[in-house]
Amino acid sequence: MRNNLKALILHFIIITLSFIFLIILVATGPKLVQYADNTIIRILIGMLYLFIYIFSGTLLDINKSKKYDFLVGSSIGLIGIVIWFYTFSITGKNLYEIPKELSEFWIPMNIYNMAFTIIKLVWDIPYIPLLSLISNLIPTFLMGLGLRYKRKKSYFYG
Repeated sequence: MRNNLKALILHFIIITLSFIFLIILVATGPKLVQYADNTIIRILIGMLYLFIYIFSGTLLDINKSKKYDFLVGSSIGLIGIVIWFYTFSITGKNLYEIPKELSEFWIPMNIYNMAFTIIKLVWDIPYIPLLSLISNLIPTFLMGLGLRYKRKKSYFYG
């Protein structure tokens, strides 16, 4: 349970840092757009967020059994799924597109998954509710990879 709470706190720290990054991107938009269109920059931004989640998994404790490594951020996924179902129940039953007039209801979901929202913006991935549901599980998986890496590293290096 301690790891789950730590993972949730780390997720909120990543959300905050992502929000600050988004503000910087928007504030310097015209100057940075010429660089953000570059494919290499897009890949680097996406990889940065993936590595941040993997690194945050290395900050967790390895005192539990390794079979629980990928459940370490389950609270992140569960909260995200609850927010998703709440938003989905308000906006209707369309899994493949969000009508413009209902997009404001998806703001809490976008904030909760800010890192992946930025990745979607940078990579021009359309915002699809079904993809948003799946992206709730990605932080749990990436933190589990980080914890697994930490476990392997401690095994080999003591």
